Amino acid sequence: MVRKFRVVVNGKEYIVEVEEIGNVRKKESAEKPAKEVSQKVIQEIPKEEPKPVVMEKEESPDQEEKLVKAPMAGIVLKLLVKEGQKVNVGDKLLVFEAMKMENELQSEFSGTVKEILVKEGDNIEIGQILMKIV
Repeated sequence: MVRKFRVVVNGKEYIVEVEEIGNVRKKESAEKPAKEVSQKVIQEIPKEEPKPVVMEKEESPDQEEKLVKAPMAGIVLKLLVKEGQKVNVGDKLLVFEAMKMENELQSEFSGTVKEILVKEGDNIEIGQILMKIV
């Protein structure tokens, strides 16, 4: 009888097939040798790389200003844009650390950076407004 198992070894995940060899009994005495098993790695599952964080956009009452909000709590490591700079969809705005990983915040729309409300080293919270883009 062959069974499949998902096994993690040293942080790598594998799917293995295990074949049971010999008689199968419900009760075995401690004196009898353990069943022999053969193993074969079927497929190594690659570890997923973190995907860049995409910012949320929200329109303010004047319908032109977009608010860039923090998607998760963390620390601002590096600002990649300046006030007055034009940005396009997909441009990187800043790098922040969250859960011991560096994350890039990318723009979802084009416009001009009107105001940057954080500086490098600042702690940020979920939903905190980081920038305004018009």
